[in-house]
Amino acid sequence: MSFAGPSNYSFFQIIKRKTKENKEKKVRIEGKIVGVNYFESVYSPMVTASFLQEDTGGTTEDDKTGMPGTLKDTLPVEGFEDVLFRIGTGSGYLKFDKKKNKCFVISGSPYNIDTMQKQTAFFPMISKNAVRSANSPVKDLYPEAPISEIVQKILNKGALKIPKRRLFIEKTKNKLKVVGDSQTPLDTVLKLCNKSIPADGGDPGYFFFETQSGYHFKSIQGLIKEGINQYGKAVQGFASTGTIRLGAGELDPAKHPFPLYRYSSLIDANLDNDKNNFKVLKPPVVRRDKDQINALKNGLYTVRVCTVDPVTQEYKEEIISLEDNPNNSFLGGFEVDNNPTDEPTPYCQTYSYVLNYDKEDGVIDNPSEYEPRAMMKYGLLHSQLVDIQIPCNVTLEAGHVIKLMFENITQGNKVEHAYNEHRSGFYLILHLCHHFDSSNSFTSLTLARDGYGLYNTTKWKITLIL
Repeated sequence: MSFAGPSNYSFFQIIKRKTKENKEKKVRIEGKIVGVNYFESVYSPMVTASFLQEDTGGTTEDDKTGMPGTLKDTLPVEGFEDVLFRIGTGSGYLKFDKKKNKCFVISGSPYNIDTMQKQTAFFPMISKNAVRSANSPVKDLYPEAPISEIVQKILNKGALKIPKRRLFIEKTKNKLKVVGDSQTPLDTVLKLCNKSIPADGGDPGYFFFETQSGYHFKSIQGLIKEGINQYGKAVQGFASTGTIRLGAGELDPAKHPFPLYRYSSLIDANLDNDKNNFKVLKPPVVRRDKDQINALKNGLYTVRVCTVDPVTQEYKEEIISLEDNPNNSFLGGFEVDNNPTDEPTPYCQTYSYVLNYDKEDGVIDNPSEYEPRAMMKYGLLHSQLVDIQIPCNVTLEAGHVIKLMFENITQGNKVEHAYNEHRSGFYLILHLCHHFDSSNSFTSLTLARDGYGLYNTTKWKITLIL
C-alpha cells in the first residue's frame, strides 16, 4: 500500500462543553475538512495541530434561534472546545479519539474568510493536557530523590494525572530536591531536563516532549541508543541474506519498526506507488552542517569549569572534553575530534559557579556536575540539521531515529558505492509535521545528528538493494 495516497477523515468531532445556558453539544464535521496539520517536537511538552474547514452552512443549529448555519457561528466556536479525530493513511491511523487524556482543544478563536457561498475557517489546536497543566500549578515540596521519580510524581498527580501507560521516563542517576514554585507541571519538568544525568552513566541532557504515544522524559543518550538498537533488531531479521530491500514491502512499519529512507534522483514519477514509501520526495534542505567556529566558541568539544565553595573558600578548575566519558554514544559514525584545530591547546568555553548551600543539608545543588556537559551534548546534537519530506508515515514520532541514505553524485558500478558513507547514517527526528488533505498526504521532518559517518556506530553493515 502506498503511503502517499489521499487521507481519510473517518472521524472528526467537536464537542462544546456544557454551560449554565446550554447543554453539551457534539458535531461531526469530517465531510467539511479540507486539510489537517499535526506537529510534534522534542522541544515541546505539548503536541499541536490545526485544521482547515470549508463550510457552506447547515453544519449545526444555533442553540438560541434554532437556525442552521456554519460551525464557527452557530456552535459557536470560541476556544477550548474538545476535538476528537481519526485520520487514516496508507501507513496507518493517527488517532486522537479518546476524550480522556488523549484529546485536542481549540486554542483560540478561528480565523476565517467569508464569501457569499462559503466560510473557510482555520482552527488552531493544542493537547488538552496542556490546558490541564496550566490549571494545576506545582506547589508541593518533593524531598531529595532520583529526578526521574520526581518527574513521574509530578506528571501523575493533580489535575494532569497522566496514566502510566502514556509515560516513558528514563531513569536518572542523580538526585535532587524540588520545591514547587507555582509553575505548571509541564514547565517544572522542563526545568529538570538539563539537570538530569542518565542512569547508565552517559552525559547529562534530557528532552521532555509529548508525542501521539504519550509523554517522554529521555536523555539524548537514551534516544540515540534506543534508536540504534531498534535498527539492530530490524537488521537481525534479515540476517539470512544480509540485505534490506527498499520500497519492496519488507520495511513496512507494521512489521519492521525501523524506517530506512533514501534520497535519490531516481524517484518514480507516480508518487502513488509502493516503491516510493521510503524515498525522500524532495531534495533535502541542509540548514546547518558543522559550523566549527561557533562550535569552538560555544564549547562543544572542550570546556573549562570553575567552582568556588563560599564556605571553605576553595577554588577548583577542571577541563572537560567529550572523550572523558566512555559511555557516550553518537549518531555519527566518525569519531568526534575534541580539538579539530592544529593548536596545542583547544579553545575552551568557561563556566563559573558558586556552590549553593542549605543550612541543614549542605550543598544542595552543584550545576558544575551537569550543566557544562549537558550544554555540550545539546550543542553537539545540532551539528547537522536537515529538512526532508517523505510520504506520510504516522508511525514516526519526534525523538525517533531514522537512517537516511544519500546517493553519491557519481555512482560506481558496485552497489556498495551507490551511497555516500559520509553524509548517510543515523539522524534524530527533532520536529515532525504530518500533513493530510483529500488529494495527498506527506510528513515533513527536521533531522539532527552530532557527526558524520554511516557504519561504525553499530555492528550491522548491510547491502542495499534498490
